[in-house]
Amino acid sequence: MENQDKKTFKEQLQNEMVNLQSKIDEAKLQLHLGTLEAREELQPHINKLEIELDNAKKQMEEFDDATEKAWEDIKRGLDSSFKTMKRSLDKAKKHFQEPHK
Repeated sequence: MENQDKKTFKEQLQNEMVNLQSKIDEAKLQLHLGTLEAREELQPHINKLEIELDNAKKQMEEFDDATEKAWEDIKRGLDSSFKTMKRSLDKAKKHFQEPHK
């Protein structure tokens, strides 16, 4: 992959990470404002999101120095991490939308 493609992809990933971090922060705020039941249901999703985001940040640190093959592996890993984070975030959002008794 050419340097410009890498640069563009890296910028897209960085924007995505900022976006996901803000959504995680919002979910954490909702967690603290919610009922005990909601907190117990949401905490595992938020924990998973934070772990995935940390993993993505570590992979991004390796991004600039990666060889072509390593870069493709990092790209696949980051794509997978973002998909997992989005699924976890969607699951967490469902808890915010459901009325708790």
